[in-house]
Amino acid sequence: MRMPLAARQRSPFRFNITPMIDVVFLLIIFFLVASYFIRSEQTRPVTLPEAVGGKKHSEDTVAHLTITLEHDGQYSVGGQLVSMKHVQEKIRLLSERVVEEKSEAQVRIRADRSARFSEIRLLIEECAKQKISSIRFAVSDGG
Repeated sequence: MRMPLAARQRSPFRFNITPMIDVVFLLIIFFLVASYFIRSEQTRPVTLPEAVGGKKHSEDTVAHLTITLEHDGQYSVGGQLVSMKHVQEKIRLLSERVVEEKSEAQVRIRADRSARFSEIRLLIEECAKQKISSIRFAVSDGG
């Protein structure tokens, strides 16, 4: 006995890709949001000092904190204006976190070229108090 043509063309097994599409869209959203927060730590515009011998920024796995110092002496962390006490607290928390994880900490300073050195010096001294020896300065390439 022959089966009808419509019954022979249908396969009993159907692969539903809807859940897979949902997961892919969730991953895309996750990476978009994560990249936004990574870029948000540098949202405050500053005119960086020029340095011919500067090196390109490398994405490493070192725990880091980016602090922006504007021309008027205001500090910002993560794109939000904060007080010096808040910056000191962030540096202390970074130091505690790397001690627990037994890793290395790094502070990245984005200072405006017209910022006073006394403000930068306070950041360096606070890092020294917390035993953070890796400090990097953001500069433009001079070109």
